[in-house]
Amino acid sequence: MKLADLQAAFQAAILSGETKDAPILGSLAAPDQRAQGLSVYVNAYRIRLGEFLAEDYPAVKALLGAGRFAELIEDYIAAEPPKSRNARWFSSRLPQFMRESEDWCGYLREISVATLERALTDAHDAADAEPLAIEALAAFDPQDWPRLAFAFHPSVALFTAEAGTLAAFAAASAGEAPPPPAEEDASEKIAVWRCGPETFYRRLEADEYLALNEARAGRSFGDICELAAFQQQDALSPERLAQFLVTWFADGLVVGVSAED
Repeated sequence: MKLADLQAAFQAAILSGETKDAPILGSLAAPDQRAQGLSVYVNAYRIRLGEFLAEDYPAVKALLGAGRFAELIEDYIAAEPPKSRNARWFSSRLPQFMRESEDWCGYLREISVATLERALTDAHDAADAEPLAIEALAAFDPQDWPRLAFAFHPSVALFTAEAGTLAAFAAASAGEAPPPPAEEDASEKIAVWRCGPETFYRRLEADEYLALNEARAGRSFGDICELAAFQQQDALSPERLAQFLVTWFADGLVVGVSAED
């Protein structure tokens, strides 16, 4: 067997988890003994992948418990073997895998917490951009405000989560049992971002979630007010949107502002 073929067979055995019936064993002397040696590499490989997942999703592990989380690891490795040499990308599809898996799609709270943890990791790794101070708005005349459009930090992410996600994440991160979600809560709107070296998250009200989504899409101040009034049957006043802007600048979300033609 050529060296390249041997290396490929060895890699295939480790990825598949085979330690007894791996094709590579047939090309080696004393295959029973080699199987035992191969299992060392297979087990070590899976343990390391499990460590990557535990590092990226500690709250999910706390919510599921060590045993159930280990089952999730095995299912995920089988369905999503690493495709990159950079371990950073291995765990990126865990929330999507859980949503698509028949065995895991019912864990709605855990999926939402996984989505939050993934967003926090992505925000940490996002490109740098210098936040603007709110004083930047002084460069524009008051009559130009309806035409103002804003650019946001590359780390900003918005998503809708299962009710109780933030409480479950906070409790799991603190080693506490998560409280049951309030019955009247249908979902949570969450923003995640980075300012300087630190990552942040907070819950958004429905009107702020809509306004921030539209602002990130490049819509102007005036257009956002009109769109919100149309979609929610309740006008988002310029004063309310101005309050959001103050918060967005204070949080370090805004990195650019311009007056659209």
